[in-house]
Amino acid sequence: MAPEGKDDDDLREDAAALFSVDLGASQAPIDLDGGGGEGATTARTGSNTNSSAPSISGNAARVGKRKSPVWADFDKIYDDVNGSRICTKAVYKMCKATLSARSVSRTGHLKRHQKSSRQELCRLIARLDLPLRIGDTDAWEEYIQRAHNPIFTRVSRQTTTRDLSKLFTERRNMLKNHILCGASSVGLTSDIWFGNAKEDYISVVAHFVSADWELQKKVIGLRLIEVKHTGQNIAKKIGSVIEEFGLIDKIFSVTLDNVSSNAKAMETLSPLFAGYLGSDPAPTPSDPNKRTYHLVHQCCACHIINLIVKSGLKRFKPYTEDFRTAINFLNYSNHRIAIFKNYCNAQGLRPRKFGLDMDVRWNATYLMLKHLLPYKEVFSVFINANFGAKLLTPRHWHIAVKVLEFLEDQNLIAVVYSMKLKFLKYWENIPLLYSFAFILDLRAKMRGLFNILVILKENLSVDYSSYYASVKTELYKLFTKYDNKFGAAKNRRAAHPAGQTGKRKQAWGRIFGGPGASDVIGPSPTPTSSAASVGCELTAYLDSDNVTAYENDFDSLL
Repeated sequence: MAPEGKDDDDLREDAAALFSVDLGASQAPIDLDGGGGEGATTARTGSNTNSSAPSISGNAARVGKRKSPVWADFDKIYDDVNGSRICTKAVYKMCKATLSARSVSRTGHLKRHQKSSRQELCRLIARLDLPLRIGDTDAWEEYIQRAHNPIFTRVSRQTTTRDLSKLFTERRNMLKNHILCGASSVGLTSDIWFGNAKEDYISVVAHFVSADWELQKKVIGLRLIEVKHTGQNIAKKIGSVIEEFGLIDKIFSVTLDNVSSNAKAMETLSPLFAGYLGSDPAPTPSDPNKRTYHLVHQCCACHIINLIVKSGLKRFKPYTEDFRTAINFLNYSNHRIAIFKNYCNAQGLRPRKFGLDMDVRWNATYLMLKHLLPYKEVFSVFINANFGAKLLTPRHWHIAVKVLEFLEDQNLIAVVYSMKLKFLKYWENIPLLYSFAFILDLRAKMRGLFNILVILKENLSVDYSSYYASVKTELYKLFTKYDNKFGAAKNRRAAHPAGQTGKRKQAWGRIFGGPGASDVIGPSPTPTSSAASVGCELTAYLDSDNVTAYENDFDSLL
């Protein structure tokens, strides 16, 4: 173990490098050699040079003695101020970075820059999940000294552990005290991760819009969950993270996987987070004793898509299982892999390895088949010749092609029908959050919602006429709550971005009401009876012209 105190400087002062926060001191240039502060001397230089240009002095004649050893690695830059030759900046000899050399700044920041390689080592370990002892190896020390910093010295694993702990605390405090405290509304996502060490962790991620109108995503919690994954335990873990970051009254939505335990967790979290917009005073029709909270519980869309795709894949599971069996057979030994490699070379194909699909990724089966298809002939011949039976048939490859193309031919009617049923199970009743987000797209508004509901009716045979009216009513009700809470802090609106054109214009036209809209043009929105009490802001937004922009990278926040 390293001696106590060794390499134990405080990384807290490296916040300037980590977060781009200017921690510099006074603006007035003060002679470092004139006394006061670490590294200062007891007498001034007394220079009366008339040159106004700054000069870099590595061997400059000077009065007094440098007390801090840090100056051995820095060149001083002098300026003439009021007839005196004063050191105002310091240039690090290794990386040529220029830092302040004013006396009130002392030399602490110079020392920190000198030792910043330890901080960067911590960041590299955290980002790439490297071993903690990498900084204490001969290979690492040799690489850094030769390529970057000749004065670098290795760092022990114990020191790196302490540095990482300080860096983590520093970043968490910056996130808690300076970044998230400025967010007025925060959406949460959470999931449970299963580690290789048979330990489960629950993650909590905060989503918010910054003061610069940029969508931000920050991981604020990754907690070990050693108890049973019940709704109560999940809610307790999520709630503790939110309380730690002081976000109890800022949560407006929570997105979780679509499992029963998460639904139970929301029964605990909804009243806990009710401070944002409160609850509906009217009781729930199905349960008069149950209150309706305005917290939005959203099921993870990716998880639902995964379920939809799996529902379709079940219909041709026997075929995909044969592909998995064939890949497992090939990858069973290095000898078989080598034989297949030689076979590919003989056929003029570049050899490659094939991986199995993963159950938790909805597009993994597609990728598995996509990689196999270019090797259709050689893979079938090799497997059928060595497996001991004819495992892969032309029908297997026909199914693979159809899955990749995802065409609704006679062979896939049952597949698509099953996926449609799963889609309707989760999304026939469109969540209000989806509609609100769509209406707040400057290209869509209420007319776009009307158009998309018409298209859904044509494809799903579902009548959404009453839903369209309820969306308007609920939108005005929700806007009233936001107006009461944040109305006094409205920001000045930015000008609408200029219209864009491109090849996607025709495809979006039917939804947004532009070219290609055919006869589907949504009605002009009319305010509901509650609009008068709300004011004209929402009505003015809905009545104004839509922005004409059809690019996929269009950003409403901009």
